[in-house]
Amino acid sequence: MRISELSARTRVSVHRLRRYEAAGLIASRRQSNGYRDYDEKTVRHVVFIAMSRAMGFSLSFVAEYLPRFQSGTLSPQEMVEAIHQRVAEIDKAIAEQKALKKMLVSHIAWFEAKQRKSK
Repeated sequence: MRISELSARTRVSVHRLRRYEAAGLIASRRQSNGYRDYDEKTVRHVVFIAMSRAMGFSLSFVAEYLPRFQSGTLSPQEMVEAIHQRVAEIDKAIAEQKALKKMLVSHIAWFEAKQRKSK
């Protein structure tokens, strides 16, 4: 199938598909006219990549896990553990942002108090 059909079937832009191919995550054969030709299994691979990216996983994560997904050796438990780790990363980021927000609000209060004293 051509890249436009792969894009339509996976809802992943042609631009992203080209990036995935450049990164070595997916492969195509070149037809005599130069068009990319993808096989049917690439649809599953692109869906895995897209879902992983939508969950916030990096391309390096995808590059590590995709070969096992492709070979059928990636267990559901491994993915559950990876997703739990991702949730922990998000929780940490949320905590850091809340601490930053608390500090910013404190600074606002300090500047407003200083402004009131100068009047």
